[in-house]
Amino acid sequence: MAVTEGHQAISVVAPRLRSYADLILETPQPIPEVMVPFRSHKLVDGEVCIIFSKDEVDRSAIPFQYSLVLKFLRQRLSLDSIRAFIKTRWGLSNQPIVSSMSKPRNVFVRLALEEDFVKAFARENCEINGVPYRVFHWTTDFQEDKEPVRVPVWITLPGLPPNYYHESFLRSITAPIGRFLKRDNPTRCATRTDGARICLEMDISKEPIQALWIGTPRHPQSLYQIIEFETLPAYCPKCHVQGHNSKTCKGEGKKRNVQMKDPKDKATMEQVWVIKESKAGSLVQKGESSKVDGRQLIVED
Repeated sequence: MAVTEGHQAISVVAPRLRSYADLILETPQPIPEVMVPFRSHKLVDGEVCIIFSKDEVDRSAIPFQYSLVLKFLRQRLSLDSIRAFIKTRWGLSNQPIVSSMSKPRNVFVRLALEEDFVKAFARENCEINGVPYRVFHWTTDFQEDKEPVRVPVWITLPGLPPNYYHESFLRSITAPIGRFLKRDNPTRCATRTDGARICLEMDISKEPIQALWIGTPRHPQSLYQIIEFETLPAYCPKCHVQGHNSKTCKGEGKKRNVQMKDPKDKATMEQVWVIKESKAGSLVQKGESSKVDGRQLIVED
């Protein structure tokens, strides 16, 4: 820019031109099409249905294999607020697609990279702007009114020697417990050597193992490894939700109370009128007694 004498120079910085790749990353793109043969409808027991093979359904889910569902425990934030928080706080390589679901508190988060999926799924601080949420891995079996049994769980392997901190070793060691997701940074860098800390995807409806052997059991050179669970939530198979189990389920308790009342109610409903050695028109109810012509009348069970 030309500057006349006696005037202060003004610098003008041209805005950075955004690349085509930048625009693509921020603009939702059509999902990759999965082609299947045309399926004609069928009638089964008078009901109309379309039947796809398991392989076809599995292939249809490939674009969503790294998707998560966030279930907010209080009123859900706006989608824009959620997107902004994820963009600035989650540290992902690519910005995910965030969309609403049929349940107002649920949000669908579609990620493109496995490393972003693991980072988001294994987050220890599960809240957005102070609103807590539960996170689930979306699969074709996901139902919004039932919380999945497979959730991220952090475990510690106290006393595990640091030579086992390699990811390939940890994947094998933790396979009987759950699916390996990630190590924490002190384990990855071996800056804390009092034990390894790992996040796994576990089925919390099953009783977890508490220890395992690294090496042949009871061999002098083998290691008996204790497993400590940091965040193992309770799960109710009746309600299909986290937070309590079947023993503390209020709904199941109410059901048991009703069942305890049923035999008495049933006996009352089946109560009948019978006559024993009585005159015509003289009735004695079951469970009562009376006298007719000086004789006591009873009702037999």
